Amino acid sequence: MVAYGTKWGSTADVAKELASVLGKKGHHADLLDLGKDGLADLEPYDMVVIGSGIAYGSWAKGAVRFLERNSKILSEKRLAMFACCGDLLFDPLKTDEYESKYLREVARKHGLEPFSLGLFGGVIDFDRHSFLVKGILSMRNAGKKDMQEKGIDTDKPYDFRDWEKIRAWGDGLLEDD
Repeated sequence: MVAYGTKWGSTADVAKELASVLGKKGHHADLLDLGKDGLADLEPYDMVVIGSGIAYGSWAKGAVRFLERNSKILSEKRLAMFACCGDLLFDPLKTDEYESKYLREVARKHGLEPFSLGLFGGVIDFDRHSFLVKGILSMRNAGKKDMQEKGIDTDKPYDFRDWEKIRAWGDGLLEDD
């Protein structure tokens, strides 16, 4: 199973790609949108991959509820976790810090020990973000004007997900198979 929580949708795309990678390796993976359906019978699954977008420094609410409700069974499963994080755009040199904050600490808080962690970029779409998010982006030198000065067309979404890295991580989930 590939379960995901997302606020703006870019994490859903990553989850779908991961399910596709697993499918190409001969493994069927069900997708579960935790914002819509946080309930699932995890018993039949050998492996659970759970991911979330990071909004305002936290996992999506549906993903957190899923971890809270299912921590016991998840601790008995082959578990991998991933996050899509805008912070990587602002300061890519802090990747280890973000991985610790958004993955290791989340897992530890729920008593989980994932065998693999994936931290990926996301999408910034200035037309979809609230005034608050736009303000936070501006404070981090990633506002619309800052992005335009870097040569980024802010009239369309800016996708800084590394699809090759995402696919490689997905491939690695089956290495012990």
